[in-house]
Amino acid sequence: MNYYAELYGAMRKNIEPHAVHLDPANLHLLDDMSFVFICIDSGAAKLPIFEKLQADGIPFVDVGMGIQQVDDKLLGILRVTASTPDKSEHVKDRVSLADGAEDAAYSTNIQIADLNALNASLAVIKWKKLFGFYVDLENEHSSNYTLDGNIINNSDKPKS
Repeated sequence: MNYYAELYGAMRKNIEPHAVHLDPANLHLLDDMSFVFICIDSGAAKLPIFEKLQADGIPFVDVGMGIQQVDDKLLGILRVTASTPDKSEHVKDRVSLADGAEDAAYSTNIQIADLNALNASLAVIKWKKLFGFYVDLENEHSSNYTLDGNIINNSDKPKS
């Protein structure tokens, strides 16, 4: 954890590492955040984080993926779900809070690295849209990228 803080500290200011897992006892670590990226495998661990951030009006992006291996090839969907003070009720419908069994395709396949990188890039792009770096005509709060068709579907737009 400190290694990355030192590495990225040369490019960014105010990086403050916290070498702990977030749980209900230390959610106060989120109090001063202006935005949070969430990439946690445990669905149960997400719920108190979501509740805290939404109660405090702190926007966030949660990412996830469902991957299967078929005939030694991967297929699946990458998900990016944003929550903002203007639009948050969809999160419970988009993000699974269940703790499933260890996914062999996810935990044993080297290609997961590129899919994680793509999902992270999509999350950063959504953050940049929310904060005005990119035009966001659709203002979607949930996107799914389907690997086999190279398709991105957007949904969950705030009501005007």
